Amino acid sequence: MASIKKTDKTHMDYAYDLDLVIRPDSTVPVLNREFGAFSGAGIPLFSIGGGVFRAVLSDILVNFHARRGYFIADTPLIASSNLFEVSGHLEFYRKNMFLFDIEGHDFAIKPMNCPYHILIFMHELARYRNKVKLPFKIFEVGRVHRYEPSGSLYGLLRVRGFTQDDAHIITPEDKAVDIVVDVFEEMKMILENVFNLEVETKDLHLRLSLSDKSLIGEEFMGTLNEWIGAENVIEEAASIIEKKYDVSYSKEEGEAAFYGPKIDVVMRVKEAGIEKEWQLGTIQFDFNLPRRFRLYELVRELYGDINIYIIHRALLGSIERFLGVYLEHYRGRLPFSLAPLQIAIIGIKSGGDYDNVIEDHAFTLANMLINKGFRIGVKITNKTWLSGDIRLLETTIKPPLLVFIGESEIKGKFVTLSMFSHNDMKRKKYRIIYRESFTEVLGELNSMIEELESGIVKIAGQIPRIPMNLSHLL
Repeated sequence: MASIKKTDKTHMDYAYDLDLVIRPDSTVPVLNREFGAFSGAGIPLFSIGGGVFRAVLSDILVNFHARRGYFIADTPLIASSNLFEVSGHLEFYRKNMFLFDIEGHDFAIKPMNCPYHILIFMHELARYRNKVKLPFKIFEVGRVHRYEPSGSLYGLLRVRGFTQDDAHIITPEDKAVDIVVDVFEEMKMILENVFNLEVETKDLHLRLSLSDKSLIGEEFMGTLNEWIGAENVIEEAASIIEKKYDVSYSKEEGEAAFYGPKIDVVMRVKEAGIEKEWQLGTIQFDFNLPRRFRLYELVRELYGDINIYIIHRALLGSIERFLGVYLEHYRGRLPFSLAPLQIAIIGIKSGGDYDNVIEDHAFTLANMLINKGFRIGVKITNKTWLSGDIRLLETTIKPPLLVFIGESEIKGKFVTLSMFSHNDMKRKKYRIIYRESFTEVLGELNSMIEELESGIVKIAGQIPRIPMNLSHLL
């Protein structure tokens, strides 16, 4: 039988090449068992590069949300099952939960962050009463676990353990429309400034999931008036977004969650000439939790006769799923700030008198960049092996920035740069010239990097720096 040559990489191939995750079917040396046997099906194990990616992204998201008026939470992975009994998850979601016993008491691994966020809100009200301002916005980069049948698991796209950029907004009814529009704008900011996704509004679509009015009280909890009020809010917000950004929307009756209507933001992308839909963030209204936690009564006691909504929202949704789709869309190319290895320094020896100087300059620049907080790798090669080494880099770790130092560079007092552009989906070459000291290169390089990261600085105020020498990845 003729062998089949694999030509198309999946998102897991890219993730493995980038050292983001450890493939569950990889064998653990000496122990001679697959990693999946130890971490468990559907529980991604992030590697060295993946740890960096998650830490940097989390830092950006936390700073962005803090600057937008969100409080920051960090909630535990497990809780007494009493919490999920109050929230209703034990009744409606039990089959998707991991439950266990500790000393005769029932505990659960959290499937959602929302019950914890509501407890925090109620705690703040108990301490500070009506000094707590509404809308109350709380954010968490929160890890959750949900049971999925083994047959449905697929790479990073469908897992049992995943992370949400999760926020909950408790808002008076008269501010709900503005909140929904703000959330859409926040999503646009993150996609454009962090992920270099050119969000053309013609490629975006809002999908409004509404109730079947004939089944309210049966399959959809709450009253008819509550549903009409909430659905009017999301339709008005969708209409504003349509006028402001030229983003169309559609209504899907009967597709709402049992606890409230929602908006999904969908982007159309083309891959190999085929148009696909990529679901991004979601905005969900909830009648269930405020009623079960008796928030309506508590808020009215402190703020007077007002109606509130709880809005669940995630800009990326599952970070694992978003990463998987992003890797396939960009063929494994991550933005400079999120790339595990940001800069590869290539020293090109030629067997001549300059070889020692080339190597010295490569490691000098590497040390300067590490001291500035960058993640770098050094590769010393020669002209014979250069093309093969570059091809290997471009098919595996894919550093956004390549710096070349060879005999021509030493003689001419310059370094050659190759920088990947997400806008053009190709590399662009530059030359940095120094007059007296090689350290002058660092200043010019810093200026170019500042331009690459200006979008993140604009929305998050700063760039997380995690300095590492990752030469072993080259």
